[in-house]
Amino acid sequence: MTNLETLITNVELCGTACGCSTVRFPTLKKLSVNGKAFGSSLRNITADKMKLDMSSSSFPDVVTIWSSVSKHVQQHLLEREPPAVSVTGLGIFHIQKWLSFENGKVRTFLRPLFSLSRSVAPIRDMQYASPPLPDDIKKVSVTYRKILSDVPYSEEVVKNCMQETLNFFYFILRNREDTNFILKDIGTLAIRGKDVTMAFCEDFLLRLNKSPYVVEKLLTRKWVISDEEVSLYPSCFGRVHQFPQFEIRTVPRRASLTDEEIFPEFERALSSMGIRGNGSD
Repeated sequence: MTNLETLITNVELCGTACGCSTVRFPTLKKLSVNGKAFGSSLRNITADKMKLDMSSSSFPDVVTIWSSVSKHVQQHLLEREPPAVSVTGLGIFHIQKWLSFENGKVRTFLRPLFSLSRSVAPIRDMQYASPPLPDDIKKVSVTYRKILSDVPYSEEVVKNCMQETLNFFYFILRNREDTNFILKDIGTLAIRGKDVTMAFCEDFLLRLNKSPYVVEKLLTRKWVISDEEVSLYPSCFGRVHQFPQFEIRTVPRRASLTDEEIFPEFERALSSMGIRGNGSD
C-alpha cells in the first residue's frame, strides 16, 4: 500500500518541477505519519468520535475528518426543511421536493441535487449542469468548528487537512486524471474526463424519502444515479484516484481515440509520483 507521506512528497516535487511552487501538503504529511495526528490533539477521544473512523482506510485520520464533514451534510439534508449545504471548495447540496400521484396515492418525492463548486468546474471545462438554487432556500456551510465536535484534532488541523485534500484533488484533475470523491453515507462525486456525476447512496435516499417505492422510482427514472453504478463507470486509464482515502482504484477501461496521447502522459505523471503505471490497487 502506498505511503501517503511519500506520495505527497513526490507530488510536491512534481509540482515544483512544473513551476507550481505553491503545491504543499504539510498537514496531510503529518497526519500520515504512523496514522496518527499530533500527540496533543489526541486527548479526550471519545467512543462516539472514533465511530466516524473508517478502519478499512490506509489513512484513517484524513478519512475521519471527511467522515465528519459528510455527517454534518447529511444531518442538514435530513432536516424537515432542509437548507442548501455548502462544502467549501467542493460544491453545494440541496433537496428538490415535489408531489406526484402514484398508484392511487399522492407521494412526496425528495431528490438530492448537487452543484459543483466554481473552484472545480473550470479546471478542465467540465460538463456538468449545476441545478440553480431556489431563491428562498436557506443556505448553510459545514464549518470547521462543527467538525471539531466529532474529531480529536485542533481547528487548524481540520481546516488545513480539508484544504490540502482539496488542493491535492485539484492537482490530480489538472493532470487530466479521473477521480472519485466519496462523502461517506451520502454518495460519490465521479469525474471522468470532462464528465461529472454525483451519485447517491441508496440507504441515504431511503432515509431521505422513507419510502422504498419512491427510491425505486427515483432510480429507475434516472432522476438520481445510484453510487453502486459509479464502480462501473469506465476511465480512459482503467483506474481512478479515490478521495479522501488517497487510493488508486481499478475501474473498467474505456476505449478512446485519444488514448495514444493521454496514456503516456498519465504514465509519466504516475512515475513522477512514485507509482508504477501498470499496477493495480
